[in-house]
Amino acid sequence: MRKIGRAAPLADQVFGALQADIAEGRLRPGEKLPIEPQLALVFGVSRTVIREALSRLRNDGLVTAKQGSGVYVAETPFNQAFRMTPQAVANAESIREIFELRLGIEVEAAALAARRRAPEDLVRIEKALAAIETTKSGADFGVEADASFHRAIAMASGNSKIASFQRYLSVFLVESISVARSNTLKLQPGMVDEVVREHEAILVAVRGMDQELARTAMRTHLTNAQARLGLKASDLEQQMRRLR
Repeated sequence: MRKIGRAAPLADQVFGALQADIAEGRLRPGEKLPIEPQLALVFGVSRTVIREALSRLRNDGLVTAKQGSGVYVAETPFNQAFRMTPQAVANAESIREIFELRLGIEVEAAALAARRRAPEDLVRIEKALAAIETTKSGADFGVEADASFHRAIAMASGNSKIASFQRYLSVFLVESISVARSNTLKLQPGMVDEVVREHEAILVAVRGMDQELARTAMRTHLTNAQARLGLKASDLEQQMRRLR
């Protein structure tokens, strides 16, 4: 029997496992998947769970169903919109990868925001910063306000693709931000104020239209946030430092 954990819903786990099989070539384009009873046996779950996972694979364009024949891996399985699964924040390695992705996108987004921000953008960013300050010790440790701040920066970049991607990514970031904030409160209570100051530095740079300062401020914040999660600085960040 194939081992899957119990942290996420079973259908999510089966979906993630089959998605990985397709991505890593264990299931090749055009290959027929085992029938539902066989998959249920392999994963140790019900056929209902298998049907739900297969439905998600079809919706994502990873597999196609042929009437009376079965389910096959699509010929171009990854020719569809970017997606992440709940497993994206399931372990330290995955979270590290998300932070590397954030460094690649949000650092430049901050610079673009400093270059293009409009008065209404500053209002949104300032409002989000104020909310972080007022909710930092509340039930959610200011996490929702934090996510709103980063969405506001992305919107201020003037790039709709960056803004859309940031909205998508924030769904997966809330949990990791919450963990980081909780760790900070437990281990170094005074560091929560440092989090606020990091966001203030980003706002100051954007307000002053200083692109390099905005890059530096966002990079510093994301690197520190990664450290608050107990993760080492990524190779990408180390490379960026060597280039400066």
